[in-house]
Amino acid sequence: MAAANKHLTHLEDRIILDGSKGGQDAIKLLKEMGNFLTGNQGLNVAVTTKWDGAPAVVCGIDPEDGKFFVGTKSVFAKEPKICKTESDIQRLYNGALAQKLSAALRYLPSSVNRGILQGDLMFTNDKKRERIDGEDFITFRPNTITYAANPKTPLGKQINSARIGIVFHTKYTGTSLKDLTASFTISDSDFSTGGNVWAEKAEFKDISGVASFSMSEKSRYDAAIRRAEGSLKQCNGMLDEIQSGGKALQFDTEFLKFFNKYVKEGRDIPSVQTAYNDYTMHIGEEYDKVMSKLKTGTTITAKSKMWAAQVLFIIKNEAKFKMMIAAYMNLQYCKNLLVSKLKRVSNLRLFVDKGGGDYECTTPEGFVAISNDKATKLVDRLEFSKLNFTIPKNWD
Repeated sequence: MAAANKHLTHLEDRIILDGSKGGQDAIKLLKEMGNFLTGNQGLNVAVTTKWDGAPAVVCGIDPEDGKFFVGTKSVFAKEPKICKTESDIQRLYNGALAQKLSAALRYLPSSVNRGILQGDLMFTNDKKRERIDGEDFITFRPNTITYAANPKTPLGKQINSARIGIVFHTKYTGTSLKDLTASFTISDSDFSTGGNVWAEKAEFKDISGVASFSMSEKSRYDAAIRRAEGSLKQCNGMLDEIQSGGKALQFDTEFLKFFNKYVKEGRDIPSVQTAYNDYTMHIGEEYDKVMSKLKTGTTITAKSKMWAAQVLFIIKNEAKFKMMIAAYMNLQYCKNLLVSKLKRVSNLRLFVDKGGGDYECTTPEGFVAISNDKATKLVDRLEFSKLNFTIPKNWD
């Protein structure tokens, strides 16, 4: 099956998912991004803007029969959903998602010039004309963020006339749909824009230079990286020791769930000590949930012993666990310094719809840093991930 671009990892999560190697990769990427924002662009890292589009659409030419197809990420499923005709769409999908894929099948053949591309759908027939803060805009909200374009600008005119909008971020090559290789490098010749289709690639473009580090900002950033390196050196062994491959109730799995709880609650990790105490409570609560569903005394006793062993392990390795939390927080801090610079650049006005016609200005969802063809998310998780957890989607 294809090496699909199904999920991107947050920078700080790399140490939980990949252990000490994940930490090394994260530090290397941070240093490369520092070079990127001081003028050495294109040497070791590429950056794309993370558009808040939905759903993901995979489309292009089936290399086996030469026919154009569309689909969601289900193109890469064990039982792939590949649509080459309108009847395929109606058979495999329904509701708003079927409508959007129908538009994709109708209009995208004129845009995808070769191969297979994956992108985030921005709009079909759901654009609006709205007045926000006294200005007229063409707006579309594919997911969480409302994008707004001035209808009098060239960009606004193109969006206004288009029947579908999409931002491409991944290209696939191969001899069959079951044997594809993903790449994050898309060239201008891979697709066309204009007429019924407004298409962009997700490449980051800082035309004005506002996303560049000043000397003092770069010094502050480098110092933050050194702090992250220092904390990682003191917990590398523990990072590797907790790797379970994502098994239930294991430290790596539970740490990801635990840190996500802060995001869902819309708050920063309070402190190393508080987070350490909170995690001890978290693992106990997770075991309680599991044990409440068990039926026999034998299984309850076995799970109780597992929980007691984990708590004892945490207490015996308190210093290392605290340093893991510190490393996570330090990496997150470095990442947020990057995002705060990058998100100043946008060709469109961005808003969050608070309801009742109330719009609040916001910034791009985030960015993706690509090094050695491995992609890592750079996202302000408090600002956007919490919204993604809680705001209903406009598609099904």
